[in-house]
Amino acid sequence: MIADQLDDGQRDKRADELIRGCLNLDTPQSFFLFAGAGSGKTRSLVDAVNHVLSTPSGKRLALARQKVGVITYTNAACDEIASRLKYDARVDISTIHAFAWSMISGYNDDIRMWVKANLETRIAELEQQIAGTKNQATKTHQDRVRSLASKRRRLAALSGVKKFIYSPTGDNQTRDALNHAEVISITSEFLTNKRLLQLLLISRYPFLLVDESQDTNRHLMNALLTVQAAHTRTFALGLLGDTMQRIYADGKVDLGKNLPGWVFPQKVMNHRCPHRVIRLINRIRADADGLVQEGRREKPEGFVRLFALPASVPDKMMAERLIAQKMSEVTGDPAWASAERDFKTLTLEHHMAAVRFGFARMFEPIYAEDRLQTSLLEGTSALFASSARRSCRSSRRSVPRMTSPWQRWCGSFRHCSIPPRSRQPRKSRWSS
Repeated sequence: MIADQLDDGQRDKRADELIRGCLNLDTPQSFFLFAGAGSGKTRSLVDAVNHVLSTPSGKRLALARQKVGVITYTNAACDEIASRLKYDARVDISTIHAFAWSMISGYNDDIRMWVKANLETRIAELEQQIAGTKNQATKTHQDRVRSLASKRRRLAALSGVKKFIYSPTGDNQTRDALNHAEVISITSEFLTNKRLLQLLLISRYPFLLVDESQDTNRHLMNALLTVQAAHTRTFALGLLGDTMQRIYADGKVDLGKNLPGWVFPQKVMNHRCPHRVIRLINRIRADADGLVQEGRREKPEGFVRLFALPASVPDKMMAERLIAQKMSEVTGDPAWASAERDFKTLTLEHHMAAVRFGFARMFEPIYAEDRLQTSLLEGTSALFASSARRSCRSSRRSVPRMTSPWQRWCGSFRHCSIPPRSRQPRKSRWSS
């Protein structure tokens, strides 16, 4: 077969060609790249954008003051994609929250109307729930009472807010700040119902590519699909993702279905995993979507072992060491048993990381405070930064100013270097 004679790096060449063909300013076409882990989805995104920039379309974008829009889920992914694209000014790369805020920032009158209606609805719901509560000693009841009081105060002060603010990486606790959920909800509703905002989006980004689209909020995804359906001749929406890799429950369940006129490139390669791991992935997916991946020829066979332990294990770290020792015996690789833990561990939850790295007693009380959670997890908390600086002064070592213990242990969660566009406050000029 011809496929067997192709180099592994060329097996999915057709998919990349299809994507590049979609990103044509004269005949834009939307696409959905559905592919498994290790298939090179992000590489395909970067290659496609580089292709646009290297053709006459790149010059046309610059002359028209338009850009290729790229949305991804994490700040680390923003930095990675920007680096691969050499920070080209013709590309806007942002997280989903930063993108959403860039679309609505400055439209304060419209935002105020939305917030007022939303607060009135939630207040009525809470009043009804509280009135129907028989046991007023429960935590749920007390939380509702506090939430009702907070929303009433916010509603009373709403007319005094002249300009709304928002930080994609902050806690947004001030009275003029929108929270993360509100920014997504407002953008979703405005993009769906306000034609002028749709025109603003497509005039700014004739191509909008959404990486890890399976985790994009379903309301915002539906809004983007609404824009695409209304402007097929001037706007291309590119979705890249894998529904089996969904992390969050608020994504669009039927993503990839009922998309007439779309292109569906397919990738079969898994460039990352050993063959035995790929076979396990294929068996897991067999009853879900039937996607079958193939491994690179030069990859090793690999090993797969499943260890199931009860939650009542008293010393979990000791259990992990015994498992690592067993894996060393199975694989014949002494790195598993080294004192330096010379292997990778997937830590699924922040508290688990705090326990493993020895700062659980610091993490737990701070994480319990709702107003500190976001800055704690993003590594932007002033509390952590000042603590780190004091520690460094005492040990006479230097450290970057924004480095926090959480960043050092769990990786960098820096805000994307391309911020939302700043706008002056303006009056509403949208029509429904």
